[in-house]
Amino acid sequence: MTLAGKRVAITGGSGGIGAAIAAEVVGRGGTVTLIGRTEARLKEAAADLGPRASYLVADVSDGAALDSALEQAGPLDHLVTAAAGGVAGPFADVPEDAVRDLFETKFWGQYRAVRAVLPRLPSDGSVLLFSGFLYRKPAVGLSAFAAVNGAIEGLVKALAVEAAPVRINALSPGRIDTLGGGEPMPDDARREYVAMAGREATLGRIGTAAEAAHGAVFLLESSYTTGVTLDVDGGLR
Repeated sequence: MTLAGKRVAITGGSGGIGAAIAAEVVGRGGTVTLIGRTEARLKEAAADLGPRASYLVADVSDGAALDSALEQAGPLDHLVTAAAGGVAGPFADVPEDAVRDLFETKFWGQYRAVRAVLPRLPSDGSVLLFSGFLYRKPAVGLSAFAAVNGAIEGLVKALAVEAAPVRINALSPGRIDTLGGGEPMPDDARREYVAMAGREATLGRIGTAAEAAHGAVFLLESSYTTGVTLDVDGGLR
């Protein structure tokens, strides 16, 4: 299976790994609908991709808006749910509301998108969710990520059985050079992050959004792969 002529919706598609996946899809002859909450970023990303890209504005935490956007996207072959969030701090200190906000975006946002699109996908279509390395390699101060990523991977296994023959998979990126979806970081913080990634990964360096997108495209195109989480982490796990 190839992505030529296929229609793909990508939440969180205006930056980071989502944007890199969109570029791969367009480069393979597919069309993309980028979905996100900031119109200016979406408009710029779609313009960079050219005529096979469009965008719709919706926050994945707003179920009605997300449903409407995915309906407007029209017929789809694949769904990619790359929108995410973040919260860090010691387990006892992080406010419950902050953890709920993370789940609202990263778990419930993906859950809502799948519910909206799954009934309309063709039998050879697929869904690609996002987990992350902090489920299998937890770190101090990041317990909320371990919990939400574990929930996503459990959902993938269950949905792969229930939704067959539609394929359900997940991508689990390691430390990638688009921390925070490509949001700016102070130079010192970024250098420290890149150095830490190099120390901890087996391959000795940070990953790129393009490398993560390559793994995503494999899962979209691999017609006999379902129910798996693919680690693209440089051996970090």
